[in-house]
Amino acid sequence: MSKVLLVDDEQNVLNALRRELREYFEIETFDNPLMALEHCRHEQFDLVVADYKMPEMNGIEFLKKFGELQPDASRIVLSGEADIDALIRTINETHIYRFLAKPWEKAELLSSIQQALAYRAAILNSRSSANASPGTRAAVSREQTPYRIVLAESDMHLQAIMSRGLTEESGQSTLYGAMQQELHHSAESEKFACVVEVFRTGRDVLQHMESNRCDLIIAAQTLQDMDGIQLLRQMRQIIPDAARILISNDPNKTLLSQAINEAEVQNVLQLHWSNYELRADVRRQAWNIYQLKTASIQALAARDIQIQGAKN
Repeated sequence: MSKVLLVDDEQNVLNALRRELREYFEIETFDNPLMALEHCRHEQFDLVVADYKMPEMNGIEFLKKFGELQPDASRIVLSGEADIDALIRTINETHIYRFLAKPWEKAELLSSIQQALAYRAAILNSRSSANASPGTRAAVSREQTPYRIVLAESDMHLQAIMSRGLTEESGQSTLYGAMQQELHHSAESEKFACVVEVFRTGRDVLQHMESNRCDLIIAAQTLQDMDGIQLLRQMRQIIPDAARILISNDPNKTLLSQAINEAEVQNVLQLHWSNYELRADVRRQAWNIYQLKTASIQALAARDIQIQGAKN
């Protein structure tokens, strides 16, 4: 069972997190980041979830120090802060896997932790293989061609927002460079580049895939002619090595289980922008695009590791 550290100065938050996670993980909690750091000098963890705003030190400062002690552990930040830009700027300082907003949804929390642990395991396995066969290190690098992303979304307005967000340069490109450096064991930083093809129906996607390939498919939970899980399940059969992401307004436990077990998605994203007010909210759009692009980069990085592992 994976060992998870929870750090938050509010005891009620720690109690809530423990209740939701103790069935799945071995949990330890601290309401004082300094005491948590001292504990981490002699106790190892697979993942840490830390609050962004704490009186002794903020979550970013804590995770910097934690990373020096346990660089291989995955890191997630919980934040109720409204300053999305400030949060995004800090991600590269600590190799944070994900930001989660307060209040969180249990399904999203569990999904994010499971994905972070899976990515950590892939990194460690890749490193172990490279150490066992030093000659494979140079082979990890991929050709510097843009990733091909297929986006299935019936709403044309949301199509435009997501497609533009995925292709524009942003702080997440630095995150991609940091990940590639970690995977390739090199000092050279790579930039993230992608080409996005958009479709309104699942049928159009499947027809397109008869003669084309993609590296990642992102599907909305509800399309005009089928649900997103159904599409991703079929895509798993057609292009098994493509990464898969499902976007949902309200992912519940049943949907999450279906997505993971039937379609083997790498990520279930909860994006609140189904009505006009949210779609027109620039701040909410920025947060959603940040989540989408970060999840896409992480899914593609994990895919690259799996493909290389299969070759070795």
